[in-house]
Amino acid sequence: MGSAKLKKIMAEDKNNLFQNYGDRQKVCFVRGQNSYLYDQDNKKYVDFFSGIAVSSLGYGNRALSKALHRQVDSIIHSSNHFYNREQNEAGRLLNEVSFPGKTLFVNSGTEASEAAIKLARRYGLSQGKDRYHIITFDNSFHGRTFGGMTATAQKKIHDGFGPLVPGFIYLPGNDIRAFEKEIKKNRGVCAVMIELIQGEGGIQVADRGYVKELFRLCNKNGILTIVDEVQTGIGRTGTMFAYQQFGVVPDIITMAKGLAGGIPVGAIHAKNFLPEFLPKGTHGSTFGGNHLACAGVAAVLKQVRAKAFLDNVNAVGAFFFDALNGLKKKVDFITEVRGMGLHIGIELSMAGASLVPRALEMGLVINCTAERVIRIMPPLNITLKTAREGMKILERLFIEAGGKQ
Repeated sequence: MGSAKLKKIMAEDKNNLFQNYGDRQKVCFVRGQNSYLYDQDNKKYVDFFSGIAVSSLGYGNRALSKALHRQVDSIIHSSNHFYNREQNEAGRLLNEVSFPGKTLFVNSGTEASEAAIKLARRYGLSQGKDRYHIITFDNSFHGRTFGGMTATAQKKIHDGFGPLVPGFIYLPGNDIRAFEKEIKKNRGVCAVMIELIQGEGGIQVADRGYVKELFRLCNKNGILTIVDEVQTGIGRTGTMFAYQQFGVVPDIITMAKGLAGGIPVGAIHAKNFLPEFLPKGTHGSTFGGNHLACAGVAAVLKQVRAKAFLDNVNAVGAFFFDALNGLKKKVDFITEVRGMGLHIGIELSMAGASLVPRALEMGLVINCTAERVIRIMPPLNITLKTAREGMKILERLFIEAGGKQ
């Protein structure tokens, strides 16, 4: 059951908090260093999850810590009624690492989805009175607010919440004929929202040829392209954004998670012709892009954009793919290893949830999504030495669970 400290923490959770997260893993992390976490009893863990791809620079990163402390000591928040130098710097950096455009800061990934949806609809309705439909894809995930939840093409996310936001169309992924058929039938489509790698959907990578043809058809038919980079953005796939590996440039990207290394923030970045469709009074956020959040954004981007940093992501990613494909030969229940960079999924032929607490017992933090996919998403600056340490634990875990050796 855990230590007395943990039992006390678990009792306080039950007494004081909503239980919407179900049975949390029986650990409370109290500090971290580099790519390691330490629990309430000072047990050490290798982190292969980074808080759902949020702690992009791991723990105790000197430059990020220095930037945040400096900002706390000067000004944390003033609101969007005033100019904000930290917002300006963060927006400039995002412009440099993506495509020419402008940025709107919000607080989270689902708020980024909401802002992108509103922008797409305002644009679409300016082109025609019925042009407000948005196409998304099966097993997608775009957030938990009503717009983001409705954009998410998963029934389990919708159940129990009553009428959803109208105007969303769900199509199968990697099926260009289904897409062509829909846009020929429905002239009211204003945008497509797509994850190039579905994270919650099990690290499903879109086909590059399909993506290029999808974008060609969208451009030909005046349909906006929105790429959800909430989980894949900010270096996670080995480039600043996943779209940069698919030979396309979207009209809008959404981002959050690793954007500020753990400080809550989200953003959309849109091509220059689009911001005019969200003029004064059409969208806003009290906390969005405050001084502290944007100081975090700038500190993260300055590190992640460096060639040596992204080279490390790709080198450690290559190590993982090689090691995991080697492990696949030893383990009957691994069916596929897929992903890009340090955004990796291990699909199993059995349910994977029971492996997560056992991994914690062994000193490794992993996650299971889509019932049978173990996600590997460590801090982006994880060293090869730490990656090897974690892989040794993962191999022992899998062999214990029924491997051949």
